[in-house]
Amino acid sequence: MGPAAAGGLNIYAADDNSGAAFGNSDLLVLLDHQTGGKLKVGFAALVGTVIAIVAATALWASWMLCLPFLGESLEYLSASRANRSLEFYKVRIAKYGEIFKTHLLLCLSISLGAPEGNKFLFANENKLVQNSWPPSVVKLLGRHSLATKTGEEHKKARRIFASFFGPDGLQSFVPRMDQTVRSHLDQCWENKEEVMGVETLKQFTFSLVANLFLSIKDGPEFNSMAHDIELYLGGIMQLPLDFPGTSYHKARLARESLLQTLGTIISRRRKAIKEGQDCGHHDLFSVLMNRPHNQGDLITDEEIKDNIVLFLFAGHDTSSITPAAILKYLSLNPHCLHEVVKEQKEIAKVKAGAPLNWDDTRKMKYTSEVIQETLRLQPPVQAAFREALQEFEYEGLRIPKGCKVFWSVWRSHMLPEIFPNPTKFDPSSFEKAPPPFTFVPFGGGPHSCIGKDFARTEIMVFLHYLVLNYEWSVVHPNEKISYDPMPIFEKGLPLKVHKKV
Repeated sequence: MGPAAAGGLNIYAADDNSGAAFGNSDLLVLLDHQTGGKLKVGFAALVGTVIAIVAATALWASWMLCLPFLGESLEYLSASRANRSLEFYKVRIAKYGEIFKTHLLLCLSISLGAPEGNKFLFANENKLVQNSWPPSVVKLLGRHSLATKTGEEHKKARRIFASFFGPDGLQSFVPRMDQTVRSHLDQCWENKEEVMGVETLKQFTFSLVANLFLSIKDGPEFNSMAHDIELYLGGIMQLPLDFPGTSYHKARLARESLLQTLGTIISRRRKAIKEGQDCGHHDLFSVLMNRPHNQGDLITDEEIKDNIVLFLFAGHDTSSITPAAILKYLSLNPHCLHEVVKEQKEIAKVKAGAPLNWDDTRKMKYTSEVIQETLRLQPPVQAAFREALQEFEYEGLRIPKGCKVFWSVWRSHMLPEIFPNPTKFDPSSFEKAPPPFTFVPFGGGPHSCIGKDFARTEIMVFLHYLVLNYEWSVVHPNEKISYDPMPIFEKGLPLKVHKKV
């Protein structure tokens, strides 16, 4: 490689035998030969310096242009990582009032008070506002994803998934959940003195969704998708800095890998169906592959892939964090654990060893209250965006068309007038249903989480077998929880475990 001239930046240096780096002009080649190679070296240094200056100037200019649009994104994300999101809102409410403007994820956004703001947004879905995510998030969710669809398109797509996630579909899946839970406890808890709570529960929830969504239990595809989902989650709500090393870039590459794996599975399943060798899979994949679209055509492969990624992500991570938090709260509140054990023993006495079914989970009243209280204190999703379809006024504030409006669980889940001691774990808060629009861990309106009953059911089945067969205690009672964007246990929730005799 030719050396850069003194004072030059060595970012553009060509091999001595390669005139192609500068273009094969006969004149340049002749002049270079006559100057003994000095022209090439000097030219390389000059070009390198110019490129470096232009690049640095462009980079600085782009960052300066971005700064106003970044707004409070860094403060918001920093508060989330420190689990101080409530403080983020309190400071701004004290300064600006219940309704305030901010810039989040490069978008002008308006936060509404709760529960009135929640009611307004959920009731006016597809009228004044529609479900919306920042473009960077849409890029990772996929344009065919149920989460990004709006209006009639969303209604039609949601009906397709309702056949799987609705009560009829869930009733048929509870026995498979039962089998998966028993197998998980035998493999990951049996003969263990300590388990890493979060990691173990992620293994459980991913094995469950991979089984029920794709009929995959193990193997290279299972391992590849489990790895990719972790990377995907890490960048889904980060600043959209798409270059090597950033969380967003890793998430985008992970999504591409997931789509490739799913494409292989689709091809294999379609070939088996065509050759009459389909194994009669009863899973989400089969529902999507065989269900006609609203025009009568089958759902496209791109739609299938986008939505499988969505539900793998939602069913894996959001469903693993809640039981992890439950284990912590029950360990620190023995009287609550006692009530859960008492309830599950009564159910087990009637079952006499038979697998659980849908009706059994409906009898778990106190267990359900524990789940709800955990979702209030540690919701897996903190907020969601809507976009103004037209200009309108809310509480005296003019909201322009295209503006992002967002709701947050923290603005209602911590209201002392609804939950008297809002930071305390108290399942009795849910002995009676809280007022409408105050408890919103699954959102509300047409875009409320379609998998909420699926998540609750799998947690109930898991807790049934866990509390009947194991005792546990948290190793670090004061372990911190941050959000990035989902709840993260600082030390992974290590648990001391003891098998009941």
